[in-house]
Amino acid sequence: MRKLLTSTLLIACTFSGAHAQMERDRLAATHPGPEDPATLPLLGDDQIHLYVQEAYEGFAPDITAAVEGRFTELVGAGMDTARHLFDWADLEPEPGVYDTQLVIDAMQYRASLGIEHQFCNLVVIDSEGTTVPPYVEDLLDSDAPWDDPQILQGFRGVLDVFVPLMLDRDMFMLGLSNEPSGYYEDTPLPAASFVGFIDDAVRHAHSLEPELACTVVFAGPADAAIGDLMPLLDVASFNDYFYVPVTEPTCLFGGTIPLPLFLSSGPGLVGTQLDELIAVAQGKLICIQEIGQATGWNDIPATLGPLAGLENQRACYESLRIELDARRDHFRTVCNWVLNDHTMPGMQWIVDALDAGGLPSCYSANVAEIFGPAGLVRSNPTASTKPAFFEFKNAVSFFAAP
Repeated sequence: MRKLLTSTLLIACTFSGAHAQMERDRLAATHPGPEDPATLPLLGDDQIHLYVQEAYEGFAPDITAAVEGRFTELVGAGMDTARHLFDWADLEPEPGVYDTQLVIDAMQYRASLGIEHQFCNLVVIDSEGTTVPPYVEDLLDSDAPWDDPQILQGFRGVLDVFVPLMLDRDMFMLGLSNEPSGYYEDTPLPAASFVGFIDDAVRHAHSLEPELACTVVFAGPADAAIGDLMPLLDVASFNDYFYVPVTEPTCLFGGTIPLPLFLSSGPGLVGTQLDELIAVAQGKLICIQEIGQATGWNDIPATLGPLAGLENQRACYESLRIELDARRDHFRTVCNWVLNDHTMPGMQWIVDALDAGGLPSCYSANVAEIFGPAGLVRSNPTASTKPAFFEFKNAVSFFAAP
């Protein structure tokens, strides 16, 4: 998510300095990647799997039950896949103490809804920074590199506990980070050693299950970490949304710098976006872990541009089905963000974070609208459907067919 928010901001930091480049080159040379698998072996097929995830927000019981009903409706249409994101800090609340029940409950719940295939991201860097336990954060704060032996050993311990547990519940893919580009841009020296950390994690995961596909989730095709990390991975994973940045001269940072507002793109750009992912995937199978198109609050777009709305959202998913079908050899999973709309209060954390960074309200309102009303159903007591729900359901059935 963070890369979408900052991709064109002039305030973003980038890699610079000969020292950082030399360190990245050294690590890349000493950590060659694995052979690319032709498939996701533990998934066991060559189909494209479409799925959704519910909004990350607490809702009233009647709304939660209604949304679960829509989820079950998609399962009935052939949806059989789900992802999980777990932060390292949550999995290891104290050094050497692991919360296994968190993972067991999440995966069992998905299985109870009829989901056959699941995969997990054990996140150590997320959109907004590190998600590691305090003892690892202390090491990083003291200038220890990511491939410091204590940090490597700590994460191997996490993998030793959780990978077998997840494999017992039919996990087919393991993610090791979510949108690391912001960290790469902001902290180039420690991020350079992250290559060594990911290499060690992939190798250790393969020692536990050689056919487990390992990945990192990149924020679109321009993610700053792709060049360093993609060679180490089995599968290419991306978050990539149906939006285009357009500089708005009246939306200014610091009163002087025009900022981009993200406007809804049309169905004609879907194929282009997929081709951009293929171009940077280095021949690896692609899993899109987040994709989405918002309709506007209460179905009335305010900041999303003239294309936005219910019909454009539907048309984008129709185009997604067509364009994915034409590229079946490249894609394996595609997740819609999200099944049900967030609420405006639920998106306040985004607004607060951007406001705290000094960004103007015109920008934060646009970002909240990008992610808030992006559901296929509305968050009301009946989870009433948008036209895109039926388009997505048709796509699920289309790709689930033998």
